[in-house]
Amino acid sequence: MADLAIIGSGIAGLYVGLQASKEFDVTILTKSSIEECNTKYAQGGISASIGEGDSPELHYKDTITASGGLSDPEAVRVLTEEAVNRIHDLINFGVEFDTVHGEIALAREGAHSVPRVIHAGGDATGARIEDTLSSLARRSGIRIMERHLVTEILVHDGVASGLRVMDCASGSVKEIESKWIVLATGGAGQLFKYGTNSKVATGDGVALAYRAGAIVLDMEFFQFHPTVLALPGATQFLISEAVRGEGAILRDVTGERFMERYHPQGELASRDVVARAIVTEMSRTGSSFVHLDLTNLPRQRVITRFPNIYRFCLDHGLDI
Repeated sequence: MADLAIIGSGIAGLYVGLQASKEFDVTILTKSSIEECNTKYAQGGISASIGEGDSPELHYKDTITASGGLSDPEAVRVLTEEAVNRIHDLINFGVEFDTVHGEIALAREGAHSVPRVIHAGGDATGARIEDTLSSLARRSGIRIMERHLVTEILVHDGVASGLRVMDCASGSVKEIESKWIVLATGGAGQLFKYGTNSKVATGDGVALAYRAGAIVLDMEFFQFHPTVLALPGATQFLISEAVRGEGAILRDVTGERFMERYHPQGELASRDVVARAIVTEMSRTGSSFVHLDLTNLPRQRVITRFPNIYRFCLDHGLDI
């Protein structure tokens, strides 16, 4: 019996678990190890309006604009108004964000009108956050059930009351009672042939909720990150949007810059715009790729700002 059962061990699940464990008995379940999640692979950072000249109102406006007006305004309001406090919570948990002259460093990414992206380890933001929170969770009183797949939300009299869980090692199945259930299973990127999501991103949370009677909507809105390094025999590797934020340029196979034809913000347009532009250019030129040109960036800046991207490329014969 748990007061709170959380399915998923990324930043969302761990954050809720750590906060709730101050007052309640918490169980976190994950079908892999606690560290294996999409959070681990996030590079660029987290957006919060902590910079000079920025505000929750401006962050709200940018977000609504980037979504083409399709976002839930109340959800965006909560996101943008609470972002600053959530960053401070992460700092209090021990996450060390990158700084410049003692102040939190801010980068600019797509669809943001000002620099507001907070990062850690250069381009290892997600990994730093996941390592910090998972370590805290392991040391806390939270019950952690790794390699346990939740197969069903148990419902009695119209109320979710527990979980049916399979031990991935033994195949045994058991039921866990819980007063409250939090779904924090992330996305479903593994539904698609190409992508950079973790292998655990298979849409479990939505499926569980739907089977339990929840109404689902907006399932057509899958976001694809525009820039991925795809090499024969190598894992598809995310190239952070922050690289374009530093000034990298997208070019077609002939070397021509093309994003300015599609949006006034060029390479820093929203991800859906950039992704569509890339696909359009690939179709127009009959190519299976476009180029991301970093030649205008100082070499040392690339190495220090994007150490993991630099190392991955170097390991695969690309000295950027």
